[in-house]
This record gives sequence, C-alpha cells and structure tokens, in this order.
Amino acid sequence: MLSYLRNPILIFSLLLAIFLPMVGRAAMSSTNYQIRFDSVGVGGSETSSSSTYKVRDSLEFIQGSASSSSYRVDQGYRGGVYDPVVHFNVISQNIASQVAATAITSTSVTVTVTTGYATGDYIVVIANEGLTQVAAMGRITSVAGSIINVDFFRYSASIPTIDGSNDYVYELTGSSVPLSSLSPTTVSMGIIGWEVAADVPTGYRVYVMENQDFLLSGGSNFINDVEDGAVTAEQEEYGGMSSDTSLSASTFDTVDTAFTPNLQQVASRSQSTLKARDFLTLKAAAAVTTINGAYSHTLTVVFVGNY
Repeated sequence: MLSYLRNPILIFSLLLAIFLPMVGRAAMSSTNYQIRFDSVGVGGSETSSSSTYKVRDSLEFIQGSASSSSYRVDQGYRGGVYDPVVHFNVISQNIASQVAATAITSTSVTVTVTTGYATGDYIVVIANEGLTQVAAMGRITSVAGSIINVDFFRYSASIPTIDGSNDYVYELTGSSVPLSSLSPTTVSMGIIGWEVAADVPTGYRVYVMENQDFLLSGGSNFINDVEDGAVTAEQEEYGGMSSDTSLSASTFDTVDTAFTPNLQQVASRSQSTLKARDFLTLKAAAAVTTINGAYSHTLTVVFVGNY
C-alpha cells in the first residue's frame, strides 16, 4: 500500500493600518477630558489632556511600510491591507468508488451510477485505464441524474476521450493509493491529486519526496526505480508522472521519473491563483523474478510559496 502525508504551509501576516482624517480643528470636551485647538493629519502642537492623561505631540501623514520578523505596519491614508492566503489540499484515488463513464464534456461526465458522489467532492476521470490512460481531475458542482457536473477539468495534454472501453470515474477521497496486485503482465497505476489556492503574486511550487529509497518489503526486498523514462510490463520498476507539462526543475512533466528522499518538483505556477490543480500518476510493474511481498513507502507532498 502506498500512502502519503501532506504538509500545507499556511502563512499569516499581522498588519496594522492607521487611518487619519484629512484635517480636524476643533475644541472638543466631555466630563473627563478637553482638547483645545488640536490638529490631526497636518500637524498638531497644542495640548490634549484630561484628568488621567496629557499629550503634547503632533500627528502627520507618514506613508510607507515598516516590518520586522514578527510584524508589518502599512501606514498612511488607507494603507493597503494584504493578507497572503494559502489553501493546499491533497487527495488520492479511491479505488472502491469506481463507476463506468459513458460520455464527457468540458464540465461534465456521464456515469452509470452516481451513488456516493456529492457536490464538493473531487473526482478523476480515466479513459482507457491502463498504461496509456488519459486522466482529468475536477470538483463536483452538482449531480443531476446520471450526469456529474464539475467546475472545470484539469488534464495534461488533452481531455480524456470516452469510448466505452475501460473508461471510469473515481472519487479522490483517499489517504493511500493501493496499486493492486502487481504482475509481470500489467502496470498498476494510481493517482494523487491536489488543489492550491495561493494569493502569492509570484506563484508557488509543489514538491514530492519519499521516506526511503525504493518500494520496500520486509526491510530488504525492493522494487527498482524506473531508469529509462517509462514504466513497462515485465520489468520491475516504479515511478510517476505529473499532469503539469511545464516543469523546469525535474523530468516529471515529460517521462516516468523515480521518487527519491529529496524534494522533487512536480508542479509550479508563476503567479497567484485561486484554483489550480495537478496530479501525479503513479506506476509500478513487476518482473517474473520479483519476490512476493507487501511493498510500500510514504510520499510527502509539500507546498512552497515563491515569497
């Protein structure tokens, strides 16, 4: 069984905005204080006092920002308030939720059964499931009869083509990805997806790392990492490919790539986004000489803003 941990990084900034009226000149008083001829906004030099305080000071417009490791002040007339916000959600393919798909559009997919699918769920549509499969990830906006409507589909090069042969829909609700029973004649596959909302003007990067080198069983038996760029049947190898086709810091965008204990880039954006999605397609294959056993490792998916 293959599982993952998610490490969202949420960054909060404490901002203080000081608002001052343009000009105020008046004699103000109550039962416990008196302010005579004071000025706010263009310089004040008179005395403000009450039974409990006395102020001889001036106030004027000072525009700009001041900050340290623990605070930031944006001062001046309506100093801009900017709260960087990050939402990072990682989900994996739930194999038990499989239903057959019969048609697809840019924002909907028709299935044979909709039981268990609800608004707000993430789904993945897989056409021609197997080594040459094409996948698309979306989030359900409504379910009407046999049609599941989504906000949009995120895919790699093209939206899946549904022809009624090995075409399925799965929920993305899991916390692990079982790659089923490996055999020398097939390639087992599974999907890990994520959604990012990052109010970071310069964008972000998503990385993945494994807790150990190789898929291990019993502490000594392992499945080799893919080395030739393609996981194929009858060869003992394991790797993955990203739906993001524009990576510059790794090969996950173009070929099946091995996971390592070091951070490897699997997605990126160069500007702020309110709804970005990507996914990894995991692939594993066995050879006739592969030793029987339960092989596993842990993948950690990490969000890093370009601050």
